[in-house]
Amino acid sequence: MIFKDYYKILGFETNRVSVDDIKVAYREQAKKYHPDLNDNAEKAEERFKDVNEAYRILGNPSSKKKYDRSWNRNIGKDRNKEQNANNMKSADTIFSEAINMFFGAKKEKEVKEVTKNKKVQVKGDNIETSIGVSIEEAFFGTSKKISLRAVDRKNENIYS
Repeated sequence: MIFKDYYKILGFETNRVSVDDIKVAYREQAKKYHPDLNDNAEKAEERFKDVNEAYRILGNPSSKKKYDRSWNRNIGKDRNKEQNANNMKSADTIFSEAINMFFGAKKEKEVKEVTKNKKVQVKGDNIETSIGVSIEEAFFGTSKKISLRAVDRKNENIYS
């Protein structure tokens, strides 16, 4: 599925905008790209349709919330991975500076090897299930075994 960035279509850099801001931006973009007011009618008409679609979705608070959720779920993951990778680099730099401050400077080669071997962890999706527990088990505590089937069809045993 291809996602259009409705915020960029309306001229915003971020999704932290009010409905009133969206309305003002829509009016500006609609005037700018109205097919009757542009010489290049084909491109203007297509852009005008995108502006109307963006306003239809973002102008309604409930559909804006749904759009933001689906955007974050699908597109935001990639952006968050890039940002986390950049943040990890800066965190590694801060860490190495602190170590250097207390223990002296390490060789640059050793610092590069440490940062190469670090992997960026990505949080998986939440899984919900229900487990039957009696009153005695809840009071005294118990251990139950849960078997989940992963995407690659291997069973993963999780103990709780």
